[in-house]
Amino acid sequence: MPTKLKPTHLEKIEAGIVATLKEHLGSDCLIDLFPDRPGEFDMGKATKAVLVQYTGSTYAAPDGTRSGWQQRSPNFAIHLQLRTLGHTMRGTREVEQIRFALQAVRIEGAELRLVRDGIAEQDNDYWRYVIEVACTIPAVPRPQNAPAPLMTNFQIEGA
Repeated sequence: MPTKLKPTHLEKIEAGIVATLKEHLGSDCLIDLFPDRPGEFDMGKATKAVLVQYTGSTYAAPDGTRSGWQQRSPNFAIHLQLRTLGHTMRGTREVEQIRFALQAVRIEGAELRLVRDGIAEQDNDYWRYVIEVACTIPAVPRPQNAPAPLMTNFQIEGA
């Protein structure tokens, strides 16, 4: 039986973003993590889908005082996909709802900040927007030095 690993800090932030969006957006919206196989993603009968994806991090230079600690800024893309269904659904209202739900929210000790939003793709059937958010968390290195071996062999002089 495979060992179940604890979620990473990034996975916890991702899950927190999904939970926050589910709390603030309507029930007519499909909200989930970005699928492993995007080409196979099916919105089903939903007219709106919001998918959360970790897209990478940037790192600040170590500050020199904490043995290699750095500030890490993970970025997350919120993909908003709208089915037009033959009527005008431009998505500006939904983009604003996502912004209101995520701006300055604290998840796993990190405050989210908005990076950008914009339309990514549009055709006769779908509009797709991407809203990017980021936060700042510490990137702490694993200890580099192995602990010294314990002294276990004592010799008593003069015994």
